[in-house]
Amino acid sequence: MVRKARKPVPLKQKALDLLSRRRLSRGELRDKLLIRGYSEIEIDRLLDHYNEIGYLDDVSLAYDFARQRLAVNPMGRRLLMLELVKRKLPTELAQNVVDEVFTEFSEEERAEAACKILVKKTNSKSKIWNKMVRLGFPYDLIESAVARNEPEGGYE
Repeated sequence: MVRKARKPVPLKQKALDLLSRRRLSRGELRDKLLIRGYSEIEIDRLLDHYNEIGYLDDVSLAYDFARQRLAVNPMGRRLLMLELVKRKLPTELAQNVVDEVFTEFSEEERAEAACKILVKKTNSKSKIWNKMVRLGFPYDLIESAVARNEPEGGYE
């Protein structure tokens, strides 16, 4: 059985195919296209065009992503910053988004919400502390949230 060789997919078609699946940042789309062997110069030219016509908008993506993540999962500034950078968003943009979004979502309230959830799951103070550190909360917020949410019988 002989297989027919596949025709290479044009860059524009592949980029639109990737964008139709999930909203991507410029950096994510660029990396995906580079991995598939397209020319760096052609990719950058296409991405500039997509920025101009609104197919790519890192600023809007960053704000939408940050607001959605904070609405669903309590997390601190550090973790949100890491997630934005992992989405290949520029560091300066990610920092600006984190600063602005945390004026809408209080980090203290997020720490409090996270601690309440964790206290329901475990009575171990060290486990709660460790999880809240991994969620990106600063130590002073963890300390106050853990103290305010101490169970009636105390922590283990």
